[in-house]
Amino acid sequence: MQCKYFRKRVKKKQYYYYCVKQKKIIYHSNCNNCKYKEYKIYKPIKKRTYKQSKKEKTRYSIIYTNLNKCAECGSIYNIERNEVFEGAYRGRSIKYGMIAPFCHDCHNRFHNDYEMNLRYKVRFQQEFLKNHTRDEFINIFKQDYIYIQKVHKND
Repeated sequence: MQCKYFRKRVKKKQYYYYCVKQKKIIYHSNCNNCKYKEYKIYKPIKKRTYKQSKKEKTRYSIIYTNLNKCAECGSIYNIERNEVFEGAYRGRSIKYGMIAPFCHDCHNRFHNDYEMNLRYKVRFQQEFLKNHTRDEFINIFKQDYIYIQKVHKND
């Protein structure tokens, strides 16, 4: 932990350390022996709100009935329920059942492999379009992934 008066500053692209209490430039080792040393008090970060944790407990998938088996490789170990449309669309993915179960390795691959990611987004969009219109999907998720896949294949 650091002293709450200890600061790192920059002057002419040179870094130096400064004590706000003593109002002078100091070395890190001098701060350890300082008589004014006080530690910062950190508040714990709230992990999830009640509303968000309730949504996550009731997650379902419009494609997969068994959320305890990896959708990609079929493994039953280290299963993570993943929202297919991530980021700002995570809540909408949960609301509309766009959840795919992946083992830890496939989950990492899903986030790092563009083609795999696009394949699942297209699959869920096709399932969504059985009960809704294309315009509804675009209004909710802001993109048409079937069109993106066609363009990607033609390149």
